[in-house]
Amino acid sequence: MPETLSYQIDLICPIGADVRHIGEAQAQSKLRNIVIEARGLRDDNGNPLADTVAKHQKGSVVPILLDLRNRLDGQVIAPERALNEIASMHRSVLQNKEDGDRADLTTIYGGLTSVPYTFLTGVLLDDEGSIITYDWDRAQEKWRKIEGPGDGAQFHVDGVEAIGGVPEVVFATAFSYPIQDDDLATTFDLPSVRLTLDGMSSDARWSQQKQNRLAQEFLEVVKNLAGKGVMRLHLVLAAPNSVVFTFGRRYDTRNLPEIVVYHYQRGAPVAYPWGVSMPIAGLNDAKVVRDAEPVARADE
Repeated sequence: MPETLSYQIDLICPIGADVRHIGEAQAQSKLRNIVIEARGLRDDNGNPLADTVAKHQKGSVVPILLDLRNRLDGQVIAPERALNEIASMHRSVLQNKEDGDRADLTTIYGGLTSVPYTFLTGVLLDDEGSIITYDWDRAQEKWRKIEGPGDGAQFHVDGVEAIGGVPEVVFATAFSYPIQDDDLATTFDLPSVRLTLDGMSSDARWSQQKQNRLAQEFLEVVKNLAGKGVMRLHLVLAAPNSVVFTFGRRYDTRNLPEIVVYHYQRGAPVAYPWGVSMPIAGLNDAKVVRDAEPVARADE
């Protein structure tokens, strides 16, 4: 090879590499990760989810903190105020998505809040495309991504066959721990349907594939109940935060019955003292329900 040609090739190669590096850097600079962290159960600030995401995701991190605790004493704020905070979080997410190309955006969610708040967050974020979900690993004391294959575990369904001609049903869904009949009896005087996961455990949550499949099983039972004339479900859900979020995201806001999701108060005279009626089935806004209000009939 002539010496001049060899020199030209040696000169061009570094320039080409530099151009590629600059192009990759420019592309990465456009990437944004909207990180939604919900706090409502933990006593301290712990490790911010945004810090964990920054170690694993390319691009900048835009943290959106949903803090449902009182800034003075750390206690969880009143449910009505919490709903306002959740609505404000949703507006922040929408605003951030308007500020850039959606193709450059990734949405990440993780949190620890009461079941009704987490389910509502999932309902509101249903239309935000693919979402990467994290959950707090109590054993390792760190945020952990929901990923990996499922294990084939299924829900055992009980009580659907006995439902007929009733507008409201208690839907007790046990993913991580049992739901006691005595607790249900403190709050509800309604027929009940149960879903119980094979091998209940809070460690059964770490597969998004599994969560999606179980959410579909959950929805198939809901559709069955709707076909039997059920108009409102009173959902008692014992599950980790990420599972509750996934179930909320999968709940069809247009074609399924009204649903009230309840907060569990261990050891209280009324085990499920309040719930949140979700903004679905023609209901524009979420609202707090403090007792089992009768369902509105179609002819009223």
